[in-house]
Amino acid sequence: MKRPATILLSLWLLIGTGCSAPVPEGRHLAVDGFLATEHPDSARRLLQAMNPERMSRNDRARWSLMLGLAEVAAGDTLTGKEALDRGMRYYDRHGSDSERAAAWYTYAQAHVKAGNLEEGIRGYTQAAILAEKALAGKQLDDSLRRGTETLLVAVYHTLGLHYFEQGYDAVEPFSKAVEAARANGNKEQEGYSRFMLASSYCANGDYEQAVKTLEPLVEAADTIQFRYFAQQIRLQNLIFHTYLGDWTPEQLLEARKGIDLKVIRRAPLSYGSASSEDTGRSFYDVASAIIFQRDGQLDSARRYIEESLACRDTFHQGDVGLFDLAAEIYHDRGDDSRAYDYLRQYVSVKDSLFEAQRGAQVAELERRYRTANEVALREASLRYRAWIAALVALLVIMAAGWAVVSYRRKLRRRDEQLSESLALVDSYRESHDSLTSRLDASDAREAAVKRLLEGRVAAVRDIAATYYTFGEGERLTAKMKELALSPAMLADVVDMADLYSDRAVTRLREQLPGWTTRNYDFAALVIAGFTPQEISVLLGMSLNGVYSLKSKLKRRIAESDAVEREILLGLFS
Repeated sequence: MKRPATILLSLWLLIGTGCSAPVPEGRHLAVDGFLATEHPDSARRLLQAMNPERMSRNDRARWSLMLGLAEVAAGDTLTGKEALDRGMRYYDRHGSDSERAAAWYTYAQAHVKAGNLEEGIRGYTQAAILAEKALAGKQLDDSLRRGTETLLVAVYHTLGLHYFEQGYDAVEPFSKAVEAARANGNKEQEGYSRFMLASSYCANGDYEQAVKTLEPLVEAADTIQFRYFAQQIRLQNLIFHTYLGDWTPEQLLEARKGIDLKVIRRAPLSYGSASSEDTGRSFYDVASAIIFQRDGQLDSARRYIEESLACRDTFHQGDVGLFDLAAEIYHDRGDDSRAYDYLRQYVSVKDSLFEAQRGAQVAELERRYRTANEVALREASLRYRAWIAALVALLVIMAAGWAVVSYRRKLRRRDEQLSESLALVDSYRESHDSLTSRLDASDAREAAVKRLLEGRVAAVRDIAATYYTFGEGERLTAKMKELALSPAMLADVVDMADLYSDRAVTRLREQLPGWTTRNYDFAALVIAGFTPQEISVLLGMSLNGVYSLKSKLKRRIAESDAVEREILLGLFS
């Protein structure tokens, strides 16, 4: 089980297919995560040329994250982490779940770039949790939801790659990446994640499940636009069936003939969000070596494994398994001296990688120690300054307190004198306000009386003129009745009723605003003391209609929520 896992890790490092990090929704900066990590110097120049003071708070936080990622990628870890922490503080306090997920993704990228894989995995895990929470909330618009779904696929795919590279079980993150890509409707991302999921099953020794997982990609290989990836799918399928042992050597060799070698040699190294680090295109050679070894064609297996090793200048943990495979092939051929040479190379490369890894760990530990020491010194300096500032503040407070106490004693005596004066002033103001309100009411009443008197004089003049014009007779009687019962006369009667009943009609209009004008006129006549017979003549109603309308209005007052309901009911008694 260990041997297939080593070979698969080598093959994965040769292919390197994956998802690119999504650009967060909203207002975009001119620098994204790819530029910040792959071209940090250019990204730093672009970011430093921007003026963060003219940005919104959200854009400024995003700018800090991108600057921190670029600084870390350029080697300035301390400055980069300070910028990252500034951006993360804003998103932790003010960001939505989708924005915080994108921020944690950038944070994780920076720490992985700095060599702190443990913190990077923690950041990717936080990004996955927040992205799932944002999608579960169902409060995102369509564009933001698709962006968050794409981010979730990238997070799980990246987590799976790190797990796979470190030799951990990567089935769970790649399974979640496949599910997230399927929910997002992105067939391309689903294909890359499914490819790696099948590789994870094979690394665990579950070859049957690996074949089943890769089967949809094998069936759709002819329709995949990234033709290089399609050939890698077919090669990976051959490897799985070789380890599973369900195909005969003849079937394996026949399937191998279906691999388009021209596509492998000439296809571009990237397509869309997928990329390949297999610049030597040696995956075909490694797969061929494994197949021919299983078939017993050791000369062909030797040729392909030597071609694969010859095109590699540098080696890492995934490439070490190729020396082991070459040693096994030469041992099967009976050439133990060459097998021994390859085993020695295996041990040598393994040791050199271990030394390089240990050197990197020592450098990382030294960097962490220096960073921690600088932070400790900075914190000690801050604490010292804080104590000095606290002592100075305490002395200032004590001096200010003594000055305040002595000053308040003087003010207390002045306050007592001022209180007496203010009391007299308040009393004078109350008297003045009361007198002013009375004068205003008196003026308003005088104005209303004057207006009514002028109206009465005008009515008398109209009556005198009418009498002079028409003389005695029926026409005079009709004209007199028309003048006495005119709308102007009725309006004057309503005003007089309101004036002499302490504004009862006005209060009725304010507290019961839904009545008709005729209802208000009727209420004014009732309040003024007119009899039902007189009201019937003034409003042109029948006597029964007067009694009926009076009962109806009383009932409406009783059922209302007027403040002065009882007083208004008393006016209708």
